[in-house]
Order: sequence, then structure tokens, then C-alpha cells
Amino acid sequence: MTLKKLIISATAALFVSATGSAQVAADLVAAPGIPAGNVFAPHTPAGVAIVGTNIWVGDGAQGFRHYAPIDPNNADPINSGQLEFDADPNLSVGGGSCFLFCSVGQAAQDGNARVYIAVYDHSKGQPFAPAGGGVYMLPCLSTFTFGAFEGLNTVAPGLGLSGDQPTALALGPDGKLYVGFLKNGNIKRVTNPSQLNPTSQTQAVESVGTTPNGRSMRAMAFLGPDLYIATDQSLAVVRNAATCSGNQGGCGNAVVVQDGHVGAAHVGLTSDGAGKVYFSVAGSVFRYTPVTNSIAPAFRYGACRL
Repeated sequence: MTLKKLIISATAALFVSATGSAQVAADLVAAPGIPAGNVFAPHTPAGVAIVGTNIWVGDGAQGFRHYAPIDPNNADPINSGQLEFDADPNLSVGGGSCFLFCSVGQAAQDGNARVYIAVYDHSKGQPFAPAGGGVYMLPCLSTFTFGAFEGLNTVAPGLGLSGDQPTALALGPDGKLYVGFLKNGNIKRVTNPSQLNPTSQTQAVESVGTTPNGRSMRAMAFLGPDLYIATDQSLAVVRNAATCSGNQGGCGNAVVVQDGHVGAAHVGLTSDGAGKVYFSVAGSVFRYTPVTNSIAPAFRYGACRL
């Protein structure tokens, strides 16, 4: 994925080009009146992972779900076609009876097709999804199928990520995984997040700081060393989060970004890695340029037939 392609997951999975146009990346049919034979549309999508021509959506009610091209002959369905819910249970995790979980928030992926997902189920308490959720890694997503649920690995087990309903994830330029929560405003990061051995001493959880007034969060994104956060009240930022030392007082609490939408829930967030942050509020997406401290509309979901 080039820097010109961005993903914002708020109420839909959308792709934005440098010109500000957008396309529907999934066949989002409203639940009432779904045509006969159609399978579920996303309920509350919050995270996206893309490997090759495959796309997975983290959903607040349907787990981590795979979407397939409507046109199987389209060589580039992600950028030039529409996708629909994949009914093959071997390519998705959760949903249905909510085994192992249903409530999936943001996803983060590295260059090795490893994907991390935040799970905030708070009442299941199942073996792989304890009450309060957790953070999980899916290795080799390009070739992996989920039918046997093997390879679903808990990140930093027993180190405090479970129980507080993780919803927001971002991989930092320091190689660490940053985690935010629905239950509180704590911001934590995990060293060596891809470590598969749960008994290894190389994985640790550090405190980064908190959101303004301890507000809960839905999404995170890095722009350089700065960590931007979408909270239920504002856009916020922890400066130099990727370069500060953890645990000894953290990195300093996040500060509010005056984006003209303070007091409104910010539910989606991403960056282009080249100087701009995109966030979603109340059905619209805005572009924030920190170097000029400027805000501009990017597009409205309504223009995309959602």
C-alpha cells in the first residue's frame, strides 16, 4: 500500500486517494431489506487489515471478518471493485456465536503480514478471550486460515492488557505496539510484540501516559514520532511517544488538538506518514496538517452511497 492510499475505519472501510476521492471497499447493504441470499454487512466496523487482495474488517459485533470480491475476476478488487462478506468460516475469527470473540476494534499490521487486533469483549470470559478482552497477533495473514484457530496468539499475556477493553492499536517507528483502551485513558506499549513464546522475558509492557481527562479511545496513529489518538471527546497527541522512555513516569499525558470538534467523539484515525492525519467525526472525515495547524474536510461518507 503506497502512502497515497489511506484507510479510515469509523463507520465503514474507506479508501482515500491524494485527490480526496473515496470508494466503497465493502458492499455495505443496510440490514432492513437485504436482498435474498446476501450475507451480513458490517455492523460496527472499526479496524482494517489488508494483505495482497485480501481485506479483513474488525467489527464490534462480528469479530475479525474476511471480505471477498463481488467479481472474482477482478485482479485488483481492493482499489477498483466492491467486496462482500465472506461466508467461509475458515477465513474469519469470531462472529456468529461469538467464539472466540465478537467485539474487535482497531488492527495494526507490520511488513511481515503479521496483524495485531484489539478485542474489547467484556462479558465472554472464554479461554482465548478473557473478560475485558485482550490484544492478539495473527501471524502470516497472507497464507493463514482461521478454521482451527491455531496461531491466534495473546500479546503480553498476564501483563495488564486484558480486562480494560483494548480498542486502539498502532505500531510505532520504534517497533513497539501501542495500545489504548475503552475502559480508561491509559496508553501502553509492548516491546517485542511479535514474540510467540509467552514465557519469554523479552516482552514487556510500558506506560506511555494517559489521554486528556482519562477519556476512552477508539483509534491511534503515528505521524513520525508523535502518537495521535481519537478519544470520545477530542483528537489528542503524545509528542515524541516513540522516542521517550517508558515506566519512569511515562512519556507525558496526551494534549488536546484544537481541531474544531472538541467535545465530539472521534471514531476513526489514520495518517499518510507524510505529514497529514485523517480523522472521522459524525460521518465526516477531516484532514489535519500539524506543520501548518490546519484542518480541512476530506470527504463525506454520504457521497459514497453508504
